[in-house]
Amino acid sequence: MKKTKLETDYEALLQGVEKLSNLTVQSYENTLKALKTLDLEVALQIIKQDQDIDDLQEDITEEATIFIIRQQPVASDLRKILMVMRLATEYERIADYTKNLAEYIILIKQNESLEHYEKNVDKLVHMLELVIQMLKLVMEGLREEDKTKIKEAADMDKQVDEVYNELLASLITHIQVVDGKVFGTAYAILINKYIERAGDHITNIAEEILYALKGRRYHLN
Repeated sequence: MKKTKLETDYEALLQGVEKLSNLTVQSYENTLKALKTLDLEVALQIIKQDQDIDDLQEDITEEATIFIIRQQPVASDLRKILMVMRLATEYERIADYTKNLAEYIILIKQNESLEHYEKNVDKLVHMLELVIQMLKLVMEGLREEDKTKIKEAADMDKQVDEVYNELLASLITHIQVVDGKVFGTAYAILINKYIERAGDHITNIAEEILYALKGRRYHLN
């Protein structure tokens, strides 16, 4: 059966979102590599490539807006187009965090805050790995319209929050007892927070997808 113009255009928008997701995953995988090795070249590459993600987000939003104006979708079709626009914004924000993370990785290396870095890197790496898994799983769920995978991705945010809270408490305690040399600890606190926020935004993505597909709001936090 031949697809309608609306169906074809929607699939093209979804392909754009999937490309945006793939670029975001790539950026987080590069961040993981930079964090493990304190590789300044990789960190600088992350910062440079952020503009590509920003440009793609703007393109998707513009195309979705034109779609709504020209085809005037209603009901479930309109929900899906609005979902595309919201997802593009969420992915752009999530990707932005990798630029911030890369900047702090550079500062850790430049300030030789290696003692603090070595104490905290394993937990930060674990959080990043969870976020990457969430990103991949939620996109699989969207592609397959699989509610179970989407909810599973959102549920993983609880694991991110657990590591975040544990590490934050440890870092604050460390600041209270050290002699003022807290650069490394401060950077770790900021990195910790950005990764935790990424998990929150992926949960937002899961909620938006479920609303578009099922027509009801799910609160997954």
